[in-house]
Amino acid sequence: MPDRTFFPWASVIRFGLGHLRLTPDAFWRLSLPELHALLGASPRPATSTRQELEELMALFPDSIGKPDVATAKDPDDG
Repeated sequence: MPDRTFFPWASVIRFGLGHLRLTPDAFWRLSLPELHALLGASPRPATSTRQELEELMALFPDSIGKPDVATAKDPDDG
């Protein structure tokens, strides 16, 4: 026999409208993943591996677009 556990809609609605102060329209437009995230249902966020971090660092290096402090010209020097 399938599990027919009651979903606690009253508590979820009270949390969304009362605690999060969502409008009813905003609450009912939430997707299930958004509702899940807002409820804090996940025990902890996913962690990244060292390899994933290194890949991100290679894609988005800190040095791009930053001025070189040693050669930067002061705008007041004209």
